[in-house]
Amino acid sequence: MPSAHIIEDSAFTIHLSAQDRFVEIRMRGFWDATTMRRFDRTLRRELPWLPQRGCPIGQQVTLFDLLDFPVQNQETLAALGAMAADPSIGSRRIAVLVGSTLLKQQARRTAPGYGLFGDRESAMAWLTEAIAA
Repeated sequence: MPSAHIIEDSAFTIHLSAQDRFVEIRMRGFWDATTMRRFDRTLRRELPWLPQRGCPIGQQVTLFDLLDFPVQNQETLAALGAMAADPSIGSRRIAVLVGSTLLKQQARRTAPGYGLFGDRESAMAWLTEAIAA
């Protein structure tokens, strides 16, 4: 049974690792409503892969890599905010990797409980604390 599952799309990559209880989501480009719906459907369809391999939803930690994700429109932000508030797809701890101050502000408003980081090492250290606990 594979220990990792990767979903590639032109606008995002979702990497699931049940063994590590880790999800990484890389988001790219400016999204329209169609892209947002595709991401939502894909994530909800693929997340059950984790519990099928012994990692119940909510026990994993997640890293959102937004380094190639520019500031988004309000419609996309509202949809991402709704996803962030949905416990059925939630994680134990979520870190967001951002490259710009404006995107960091937008992420803070969209998902206020997430950890925001400017470098991968700090984000991974913060997530690793949650896995070890």
